Amino acid sequence: MLSFVKKGIAGSKAGNPQGTIANFAPDRSGKTTIELFNYDQNHCSEGQLIDATGLEQIRKSEGISWLCYYGLGDVELLRKTAEIFEINPLSIEDILNPDHRPKLETFDNYLLIIVKMIGIGADEHLTSEQVSFVVGKNYVLTFQERPGDVFDPIRERLRKNIGRVRGMASDYLALSLVDVIIDNYFVVLECLAGALEELELTLLTTPDGFEGRDVHKLKMRLFYMRKISWPLREIAAALLRSESPIIKPESTIYFRDIYDHTVQVLETSETLREVSIGVYDLYISNISMRMNEIMRTLTIIATIFIPLTFIAGVYGMNFEHMPGQTDGGFYFVVLFMLVVAMSMLAFFRRHKWL
Repeated sequence: MLSFVKKGIAGSKAGNPQGTIANFAPDRSGKTTIELFNYDQNHCSEGQLIDATGLEQIRKSEGISWLCYYGLGDVELLRKTAEIFEINPLSIEDILNPDHRPKLETFDNYLLIIVKMIGIGADEHLTSEQVSFVVGKNYVLTFQERPGDVFDPIRERLRKNIGRVRGMASDYLALSLVDVIIDNYFVVLECLAGALEELELTLLTTPDGFEGRDVHKLKMRLFYMRKISWPLREIAAALLRSESPIIKPESTIYFRDIYDHTVQVLETSETLREVSIGVYDLYISNISMRMNEIMRTLTIIATIFIPLTFIAGVYGMNFEHMPGQTDGGFYFVVLFMLVVAMSMLAFFRRHKWL
């Protein structure tokens, strides 16, 4: 059975007032670390923070600041961040919920974007992590549960001043980060498509060794990809229509590109899911065909032995006077039984039942 709510999270949230900033995931522990990038067209600096010291100065600094929060266990640091950057407590509550549906919310001074970052683990299982973005006028805050992400290409662009990112506003940095996450969806879908093609080939070449549960697992992964792709399309469409001052007119064309990518991800995942359903149906059909072949073979064997059993039963009766009770009677009955069996086999073969 699939469980879409982690054990302990739902129970720990029950009864709390709206906007409660608390650690709803019992397995979270340790401090939150912050990776900082501050940049403009002419410079780029980076560093790390382990507490709230310096957040006020970063909030008022020149240029664009990107603060990447790793770990969500330090609730006090997140509460202090909310105060300094004037983030609504309801937004922090959503950020702290690791199973939140991807969404976009627009506030007066910032945007809240929640998406899922998907990867392929060493055992070819999907790994999913929630990434939350708070996009302000001159800052972008990203919140992750643990270190490790797909943002290294953006970091390299900032360090080496490649592309437009250092010459654009904070909204362009946010859309670049979201775009990298969506681009990684295609990598995941390509891996799933390869696994699906391999399963289909195995089913066609060696059906006896095929495992139906592998198709089911792959189908559920594709279902999850579709599940998180639908809200992404809504987010991209809402960003295109947004009248928030955070979204600059020159960035609209790039948000349209993100929308196109999300639609492509959705269509690809839906196509692969339909193919996986077809493969599973083919697996069920193969099982039914093999079962029918087994039942046909057993039926033919039983049919052949019915008259033989009758003959043996008749001549096995313990009567004193039976026809054929002569010295060669036994051999006659055996020969007669063989003739009956061979005649039935010839009849079945002529009608192509064998």
